Amino acid sequence: MTEEEQLWRHFTNGHEKALEELIRLFGKPLALYGRKLVKDDLLIQDCIQEVYIQLWQYRANLRQVTEIRPYLFTCLRRKLITALKRERLFVSSENEEELPFRAEFSIEERLIENETEAARVRLINGYINQLPKRQKEAIYLRFFENMSNDEIATVMGIKYQTATNLIHEALASLRESFPNKFTTLLLVCLDFFLF
Repeated sequence: MTEEEQLWRHFTNGHEKALEELIRLFGKPLALYGRKLVKDDLLIQDCIQEVYIQLWQYRANLRQVTEIRPYLFTCLRRKLITALKRERLFVSSENEEELPFRAEFSIEERLIENETEAARVRLINGYINQLPKRQKEAIYLRFFENMSNDEIATVMGIKYQTATNLIHEALASLRESFPNKFTTLLLVCLDFFLF
């Protein structure tokens, strides 16, 4: 049994220390992910609190989870959608795909200080920010949160193949957008986040 599985088991058995550990480990990643979906920090914090409160209330009935982060991301995403619908800020049909994904990628802060390379990275950022929101969200989860395609499918509430297709289409679009000399840099930048 992995450490995450043990932590989840302790949590579902009612150990308050396990709840504290979940909040410590996943509070910041949840807030960062929430900010990619909506701009309202108070709403994000409220939804994160509601997620933890509901999980604690229903802990005895929760299924065993092997990977906690994708599970919590999914809970937060659903909670935000519900809150936005409730507040009538969410203009949509019945489709969760309409949730705006507001990530503005900033690879240069994490990678490169050299001015020439920084200019290339700004170009990469521009191309990534032009992707459709679902592709951008999939790219964020894959390369910035290091999630597998299966985890991305879970978080976004889509099928595995759809998640794979979103990432493939985004990378194909980026390859088409880039002049040949920048393709290698793009792949190096994205590979950096894979490992």
